[in-house]
Amino acid sequence: MLRATLLGTAVLLTLTGCARIADSRFNPVNWFGSSTEAPVDANGQTRPLIPANSRTVVIDNRTMVQSITSLSIDPTPSGAIVRAVGVAQTQGYFNAELVSRGVANGVLDLEFRAQAPTALVVPGTTQSRQISAAHVIERSDLAAIRSVRVTAATNARTSGR
Repeated sequence: MLRATLLGTAVLLTLTGCARIADSRFNPVNWFGSSTEAPVDANGQTRPLIPANSRTVVIDNRTMVQSITSLSIDPTPSGAIVRAVGVAQTQGYFNAELVSRGVANGVLDLEFRAQAPTALVVPGTTQSRQISAAHVIERSDLAAIRSVRVTAATNARTSGR
């Protein structure tokens, strides 16, 4: 009988504690709370989270891969996909990207960049150092592009229509 009373008291205290946790900041459901009205400027526009005059500078520490072995451009319903395969200086390169340098005279200029490994550097075979990347060209941008040039550290490849 005493055990049942103690067990019942323990369960009752545990359940009453749940109500306090449900309303506390320890409950992840309560972390953001309800919405509030956002202030509006004099023109009736909502204020942006990031001011228009702020500048973000992104520094790309990736290096260009050693060379490019293949380049292909495949049409898609929404534009085209540029695919390039390159050979890095050593094994372990990652975070590869075809970085756009803009369009000049109908030529889209892309640089094949990848992040160098920070630990062990192993030269390896050519096949083990291959890395690939792709770049999407939107249909609206495709009209102004006659050819695509992808540049690496030692060579470049061009494909046109």
